[in-house]
Amino acid sequence: MGLRVEHHDMEARWSRGPVSDGLGFLHGAGQAGELIERLGAQNCPLGGPGGWSATLCCALGIALPSRAQIVLFWGEEYVALYNDALAATIGEKHPRAMGRPARETWPELWEVLGPMLSKVRRTGETVHAKDHRFVTERHGFLEEVYFDISYSAVHEHGEVAGVMSIVAETTGRELADRRLRTLRALGQRLVAERSVDAACVAALRTMAVENPLDLPWGSILMRGEAGLATVATHGASPGPEVPAEVLEAVLREATPQKVPGALILPLMAGGAAVGIFVAGLSPHLPLAGEYASYLGMMAGQLSLAIGRLRREENERRSAAALRESEARFRNMADHAPVMVWMTDADGSSIFLSQRWYSYTGQTPETGLGFGWLDAVHPEDRDMANAVFLQAMRDEAAFEIEYRLRATDGTYAWMIDAAAPRRDGDGRFAGFVGSVFDISDRRRAEEARDLLARELSHRIKNIFMVAGGLASLAARGDAAAEAFSAQLQARLNALSLAHDLAKPVGRPQEETGRSGTVHQLLRSILAPYAGRGGANFTLDGVDRPLGYAAASTLALVLHEQATNAVKYGALSCADGWLEIDTRVEDGKFRLDWRETGGPQVPGPPSRQGFGTVLAARCLAGQIHGRMTHDWRPEGLVMQLELPEELLAR
Repeated sequence: MGLRVEHHDMEARWSRGPVSDGLGFLHGAGQAGELIERLGAQNCPLGGPGGWSATLCCALGIALPSRAQIVLFWGEEYVALYNDALAATIGEKHPRAMGRPARETWPELWEVLGPMLSKVRRTGETVHAKDHRFVTERHGFLEEVYFDISYSAVHEHGEVAGVMSIVAETTGRELADRRLRTLRALGQRLVAERSVDAACVAALRTMAVENPLDLPWGSILMRGEAGLATVATHGASPGPEVPAEVLEAVLREATPQKVPGALILPLMAGGAAVGIFVAGLSPHLPLAGEYASYLGMMAGQLSLAIGRLRREENERRSAAALRESEARFRNMADHAPVMVWMTDADGSSIFLSQRWYSYTGQTPETGLGFGWLDAVHPEDRDMANAVFLQAMRDEAAFEIEYRLRATDGTYAWMIDAAAPRRDGDGRFAGFVGSVFDISDRRRAEEARDLLARELSHRIKNIFMVAGGLASLAARGDAAAEAFSAQLQARLNALSLAHDLAKPVGRPQEETGRSGTVHQLLRSILAPYAGRGGANFTLDGVDRPLGYAAASTLALVLHEQATNAVKYGALSCADGWLEIDTRVEDGKFRLDWRETGGPQVPGPPSRQGFGTVLAARCLAGQIHGRMTHDWRPEGLVMQLELPEELLAR
C-alpha cells in the first residue's frame, strides 16, 4: 500500500507541470507547458497565457497532456500552440514554432496548409485525410513526409476561433508500402523479359511508373567489348554527368559509391560486376537507412535477372551450336563412304547413318536401340555383343569383325571400329563408330593364308625328306647313324619352331594354340639339351608372339643356338646357358649368358653370314637390336625390341 501511494505521488508531481495563478489548464503540459507559460506580447501575437480566453485555455487543457500529436491554430493568424507529442514531428522548427503564426513557421507548406485552415475557419467543417503528403523543412532540407490529419473547428461565441489539428505521421509506412509495391512489380516484369537490354529498359520503366518519387531519374550501363554503354535511361540528371573514373571504380571494386545527386550501384552476374545502375536521388529523402536499402534491392533484383538471362542466352547459344553440330554430323555421316553409328551411355544406339539403312534394309524403328544386332550373322552375334559389352564396361575403344546381312540376304565381312564419347565434364556418354566392308581384304587374307599354309606344309615336308635322306645315308654306319640322329633332332626342332612362327588365323578361327617367346626358345633349344634334358635355364616374363616377330626371333635364336653348339657353352657336357626375359620401359629384353664352355679368346675377327642376316632381320622387321659381349667365361648376348611389336 505504501509503495502504491509513493508511486501515485511521483506521477502526480510529474503530471502537474508549470502552473501559475490562472494557468491551471497547463497542468500536465510538460515542456510544451513551460514554453507556453513564458509566452508574452513580445513573442506571441496572442500575448501571455494569463489573458487568454476560457475557450482557448479549455482546448489547450485537453490537447497539451494528450499523447496524440496535436497542434491548435488560434485566431486569424493561426498562432500555433502544440503539445510535446507533436514537437518530435516538426524537427528543428521546435521550439521557435511555439506561439508563432503558422505562415511564419511553415512557409514551405502554406500553399497547402493555408487553404485547409481557411476552409475549416470559414465553414466550420472538419477536414481529414489519410497519408497526406507534405514537403516540409524540419531537418535542414525539404523533406517528403506523410500524415493522417484531422482539422476540426473550435467555436467561441458562435464563431470559429481556432482549428485543432490532430495528426499521426505515416511516412515510414507509406514509403515502405510504395517501395514494396515497386519491388513486386519489378520482379513480375523482369520474369517476362528475354534479353538483358530489354530487362534494363523494363526495370527503369517500372521504377518510373510505380515510384517516380524515389527515382526521379536514372540510367543503366552495361559492360561490352567497347566498354560501358548506356542501354536504358529515365528522366534527365539535373547535375553534371557522373565522372568516368567513378563508374570504372564501381565496376572494378563492385562497391556502391555516392556522388552529388546520385547513388552508383554495381550490377552483378556470375560473381563479377557487369554493369552499373545510376540511381538519381530524391532531394526530399535522406539517403541513409531505408532509402539506400531500397535502391540496393532494386539493383539486386535487376542483377538476378541479368544473371538468369545471361545463363539462358548461353544455354540458347549452346543448344543452337549443338543443333548445328548435330546437323553437320548427320549430314557428314549420311554422306560418308562408311556406315556411321552412335550410342548413348547405356549402349543403346541413338543414331545410324542412312548408308546403314540402305545396306541392311533396316529402319530407325528396327535398327535403333539394340536392333542393329539382328543384321549381324547369327554365328557372329554373340561374339560381337560380348566385345561391345566389354568395351562398355571399360569405356574403351574397340574393333570387331563380323558378317553383316545385306538387303538381298547375303552376308559380307565388316569391320566395326568405335571410340568412346565424353560430355563436357569428361563423363562417358557412349560410343561413336563406323562400319565398312572388308570383304575384298578378307578374300585376299584367305588366299594369303592358304598360300602360307601350303608353303608351311611343303617346308615341313622338306624337313621330313631331309631327315629321311640322312637316315637312309647313315644306315649301317654306327658313327653316321649317331650323326643322323642328331641331325634329325635338329630338323624336328626347326619344324616345331616353324609351327610356332607360321600364321594361325584370326581370333575367330583360333583353335586354342598360341605361340610365345618361351615356347619358341624351348623348341629351338630342345635338340641341344644335355643329359637329363637340362643344360639351360629359362626365366622371366613371357609374351605372345605374332607371325612377323616369331619368324625373326626364330632365325636369330636358332643362329645363337647353332653357334653355342659349335663354339660355345653347348659344345661340351659341362656347358650351361642362362636365358632371362623381362620388360622395361616398353622394351622386351632378352639376356643370353653362356658359361662352362671353352674359354673365349675374344671377339671373332669377322661375323658369319648367319649372324649378319639375323641382325639385319631383327632391325629391319621388328626394330630390334642385339649386342655381343665376348667374355672369357662365355658369351653374353643382349637382345632388345619394342614390346608392342612382339604381337606383329
